[in-house]
Amino acid sequence: MNLQSMKHPIPHAQHYAILLVCFLLLGGSVEAWAQHEPDDLAKYTPGWIKEGFADAGATHEPWIFQVRRNNGRFNQWQKADYDLLVSEAYIKALAEAGVTVYHIYCYKGFGFEAEKDHMDKAAKAAAIAHRYGMKVDTYVQWNTMFYETFFAEVPEAKTDLWYQIDVTGKPILLTYGYQQSFRYRPCFNHDGYMNYFKEKIIRYAVETVKTDFLHFDNFDYNFPPEADFNPATVSAFRKYLAEKYDSEQRLERFGFDNLSYVLPPVWNTSNPADKMLTVNDPVMQEWIDFRCWTFTTRLAECARFARELNKEIAIETNPHGLIGSSRAWEAGINHPDLMQYTNAIWSEDPNNPRWENGVAVGKFRHYKLGRTTNNIILTYNDTPNDFAENLALNRNIGWLGVKVPDGTAKKYMDFWYAHKDLYLHVQGAEKVAVLRSYPSMAYNIQKAQLAVNMAEQLLQQRHILFDIIFDEQLSQLAKYSVLVLAGQESLTDETIKAIEDFVAGGGGLVATGNTGKFDGWRRLREQSMLAGMYASAASDTKIIPHAFKYGEGRVIYIPELIRPEGEIRLGFATKWVMPENASELEASVYWAAGERFPLQVTAPEWVGVSHDKQRKREIIHLWSYNKNRKTAGITIAYTGKINKVWSVSPDEGEERSIIPFTEDQGLTVLKIPGLNVYKIIVLEK
Repeated sequence: MNLQSMKHPIPHAQHYAILLVCFLLLGGSVEAWAQHEPDDLAKYTPGWIKEGFADAGATHEPWIFQVRRNNGRFNQWQKADYDLLVSEAYIKALAEAGVTVYHIYCYKGFGFEAEKDHMDKAAKAAAIAHRYGMKVDTYVQWNTMFYETFFAEVPEAKTDLWYQIDVTGKPILLTYGYQQSFRYRPCFNHDGYMNYFKEKIIRYAVETVKTDFLHFDNFDYNFPPEADFNPATVSAFRKYLAEKYDSEQRLERFGFDNLSYVLPPVWNTSNPADKMLTVNDPVMQEWIDFRCWTFTTRLAECARFARELNKEIAIETNPHGLIGSSRAWEAGINHPDLMQYTNAIWSEDPNNPRWENGVAVGKFRHYKLGRTTNNIILTYNDTPNDFAENLALNRNIGWLGVKVPDGTAKKYMDFWYAHKDLYLHVQGAEKVAVLRSYPSMAYNIQKAQLAVNMAEQLLQQRHILFDIIFDEQLSQLAKYSVLVLAGQESLTDETIKAIEDFVAGGGGLVATGNTGKFDGWRRLREQSMLAGMYASAASDTKIIPHAFKYGEGRVIYIPELIRPEGEIRLGFATKWVMPENASELEASVYWAAGERFPLQVTAPEWVGVSHDKQRKREIIHLWSYNKNRKTAGITIAYTGKINKVWSVSPDEGEERSIIPFTEDQGLTVLKIPGLNVYKIIVLEK
């Protein structure tokens, strides 16, 4: 018997309810919001954020930090510009330009007393913004304790170790360019620090600054070699394991029951963390889970505290999005768990849209993550291509920078306002799902990441419309035609059961590599998931060993997604690639579907496509990753009858253009004469 399934069937969902998704009938259409009037205020979605927002404003660095950092660009004459950003003239100009959320610094980590003057300035600026009808977004540093001033205010922070320490007892630092060693990382398992953070900082931001939007910055853990050995963390880790598993389960998990001497992982030159490819050690796996759990529970605690003071506060962090590497392993970030408690997240990676060596580099993974978790994604946008991808997938204009919007930013913001009805109260119409199952992605540092990255890249460039889903969405598989499992090697019994039920009911499955070879603790299964499905399929449905029918559905297996030769680079500088056998994967998805997808687009691979639904409308977004070419000859085939087709584009004066179409036996075909950067096609039924 697998005791793993007795108490906590999904390793990363300990102590949480499965993410609930409801569909609200708004304006005659369907809209999904995960955080809809839940019992837990931490999961609440403020009503105002559902309408989207345009965010711009002042720097998030208070003047005390500019002085202490002296980053080489610091100069005394910038003070005038700095003060301008909190002036009424500037704030009024933002409001008149169409900005709905004013961003302002609030707390950087020096301590309440050291930053009180700056926080008071933030409160005055916030009051001005509120007078002009804007919401206020306040920057609050999550991961820094400037010990020089903090210890002076709170001596017990030093004596009681409110900060993280390594195995030798040295402070763990948050460093930038090797010149910010004055920034200690707080210990998030220390109740003393967390109580100070809530009562002093969050309370002031809510009650005095009257913020509408809490942004927690530097929201990640240190890289694995810098494991926190603070006594509070060691104690919390042991308690976490004791509460997660009963005695019998601990014996199965670790081989022993007594957790009194369990410690975080220790690294050395013979065992460097950056050489890890797979994580098999059960305590190390649990340490990964524990770090994710700590951040998620502490964020939920802070969100709950803030909303008990003001229910309509939005919560935002910057854990970054799906940047190509294992964020659970490297930073203690498990997105679907964490994003139950956020309304927006930031990703500051450099994947701005571009066509590079035959690969569409972009932030589409982040935006798809946001769609699945009902979060708005904030990124840096500058070029028309940046704004186009953002609007098409994020459905929101988001962050517009520090200066009063003009030029490209103003153009796309105005376009969003003018056509907001095409972005709000819609439902995604994707029919393919790519599963990122937690144990597969957390415990395999390289191969699982590469496989998923390549599968998503293929689907994006071949215009097969897809969602990125997680274990939390397995109950919603029925809305998809095909599920793609790219190297999802570690699957729990419950996950496998959900997949088998999906396929037996008529769904298609495409699996690659070691999918289903291990259980949720990365222990070898006696029989892999695919072998079990193949063995139980009727003999007359086994077309070839790699393709067979299972119940009413179809299963096809690709032994490997072949990575092109060259450097493997994952993380902020991920090297995105298409698999060499891309056409094999593409053909497999179509075969698994068993029938035509409702929407099929023929276009160059540098064209992005998304598909949303409204009542009596199909909304198709087209955008380009290629800044050097205008695209011609795009064909769209839609299974269904329509009455009228029109398009609108910021590249074409925003006027509606009627598009002719042909219809034959329920298949509607239309040709798009040209695409510069961004265009919306609306099919009226």
